[in-house]
Amino acid sequence: MMIVNALQKQGYPQQGVVIPLYGPCPPDLPERVITYAQANLLVVLVQNNTEATAMLQVALEKLAATEPRVKIMYNHNRGGVAGGFNRGIETAITEGVEWVTLLDQDSRLSAQDFGRLLEPWRTIANQRLLVGPMIWDGRRKKLHGIRHLEPQERYLQTRLLISSGTTFKVSDWTLLGPMEEWLIVDFVDHAWCFRAQERGFLLYHHPQVVLHQAFGQKHPHPLCHLLGMELYSPMRHFYSLRNLRWLLREHYVPPDLKIKEVLKMTLKPWLWLLCEPRKAENLQAIAQALNTRLPIRQLNP
Repeated sequence: MMIVNALQKQGYPQQGVVIPLYGPCPPDLPERVITYAQANLLVVLVQNNTEATAMLQVALEKLAATEPRVKIMYNHNRGGVAGGFNRGIETAITEGVEWVTLLDQDSRLSAQDFGRLLEPWRTIANQRLLVGPMIWDGRRKKLHGIRHLEPQERYLQTRLLISSGTTFKVSDWTLLGPMEEWLIVDFVDHAWCFRAQERGFLLYHHPQVVLHQAFGQKHPHPLCHLLGMELYSPMRHFYSLRNLRWLLREHYVPPDLKIKEVLKMTLKPWLWLLCEPRKAENLQAIAQALNTRLPIRQLNP
């Protein structure tokens, strides 16, 4: 602890940013990482790809070798996105940061906004917090979950934050606990947020911090597009349906949200089969998701 305090007095980062890498990485990622490091943020890159794009991989490894505020580690997709975040958080904590912010590789958040996400800890006393930005959907050109602040409010309380942009205090990590790696990808943030609220955490959006991200691909079928659906692969359909089955059994998930997701997922598989191009693969994914044996209880209780 004395070593950590000494490093922080010398200007060592107090806030870490964890970015799992998966699939094709955006070409501007090294530039963004440099910007974050120059703003005195510790950047932990978690390589979750089995095969990385050679040029980008070289650029990231060179950056990590020359910039002490950038760390790169290899997770080999163990536990999917959830595992990538968990390994990155563990690394950031060992580096002695006080706060950790999670970030998807294709999310855009300014270096200054990372600091603004810490503001609720200065104004909300004696509470365990998870704080995230507002979300701008770059493909749909709209802000998610917007509502007007009441006169007495500075931040928007919510029941769900997406993982990207979510910030927490390291001293709360033991109680908060890791993300559920069995889920791999879909509903990971749902399970983490709902469990956190059961453990006494308050969740807030910071209304002056906006994260930019595009979700999925535009659905080619007019009806599905009108219903707000995105086009994902059959593998993602498998995870979303299988993981929802698991999530519905967890006692900490609010009943109204269970009903909402059940209604949506009752309709979606039919639309996958009727309106999407990879019908045979979608049918196989649905059958596998419905027949997969679920864990008896949480892997990370």
